[in-house]
Amino acid sequence: MSPLLALHQVVANALVLYFAALGIWGLGLAITRAGFGSAYRGALVLGGVLGVLQALIGVLLVITGARPRDDLHYLYGLSVIVTLPLVYQYLSQRRITRIVLVYALACLFIMGLGIRAITTGA
Repeated sequence: MSPLLALHQVVANALVLYFAALGIWGLGLAITRAGFGSAYRGALVLGGVLGVLQALIGVLLVITGARPRDDLHYLYGLSVIVTLPLVYQYLSQRRITRIVLVYALACLFIMGLGIRAITTGA
């Protein structure tokens, strides 16, 4: 196994665990009716950066000739990256009071996408 592929797998596992933690954190904030604070917002941004980093490593793998066994892997990877911006776009056009709940559910969705991406990968 190449070191780049090993790094891709480690970052994928970290992404799944990170978004699981964000989802649980967001659900806790929603249950306690806490606001959508800057700490949670910053953590969401870091999660997005982690998704982009994962995609860049994947592009390097494709350039070096490594390919996933199923092309759905690309779809799941792209979905991980675009989910949070799409949720932001959706929420900016609506008047929703439980914003943190929507983001928490989106994080759990991204966690599921990450798991699916792992199962369709190498």
